[in-house]
Amino acid sequence: MLQKTFSKIPQFSRFVKFCIVGGSGVVVNAGLFRLLLQTTSFDYRLASIIAIETAIANNFLWNYLWTFNDRKTGDAPTALMMFLRFNLTSGMTAMVVNWGLLVTLKELFGIYEEIANLIGIAAGTISNYLLSHFWAFAAKSPGH
Repeated sequence: MLQKTFSKIPQFSRFVKFCIVGGSGVVVNAGLFRLLLQTTSFDYRLASIIAIETAIANNFLWNYLWTFNDRKTGDAPTALMMFLRFNLTSGMTAMVVNWGLLVTLKELFGIYEEIANLIGIAAGTISNYLLSHFWAFAAKSPGH
């Protein structure tokens, strides 16, 4: 019954998949962030940028293969263009929202950097989905 209800909302299952992939990105981001803080002398701001970019690449791969698999064309130039668009949109969202909140919450409010990092990650989910759906993995219009 619940599945029938959600099947009437065309983008619901795609959004759920996007969130699952995003969850894997959170694990990649938070795990690598922690690893870099514990094993290197990187400043938390640099560690965050490295972790964000790694999570973006992870999320692109899984979104390409699973969430938006119906929009794959199979040719490398199109996949590369999708990756560049996804990286740009996710990167902008991550840098403005994720990284911006991380630094603001840490520096201005003294919130522990790992908590501030998770708050930043959570804040970008909806905008990332909308940018991915309508631009990075945009459906081809009929005749293309």
